[in-house]
Amino acid sequence: MAKIDRHSLTWQATEQWLLERRDDRVQSLINGSPNDEKVRGEIRLIDDLLAHANEDPEPDIQPGPDY
Repeated sequence: MAKIDRHSLTWQATEQWLLERRDDRVQSLINGSPNDEKVRGEIRLIDDLLAHANEDPEPDIQPGPDY
């Protein structure tokens, strides 16, 4: 799986947008959204994406010599 470069300007801008979007969605739930399940799903998706970016990547497995 591809690794997210957490130090890139693109990711930093994306992460900021995701966090703002998440806050907006949470506020929408608090205020009584007519689409609660959809909003909860969006929050879960944002949480999953942010968690994926913070995971340590699996080490690359280099093939050994053929014997």
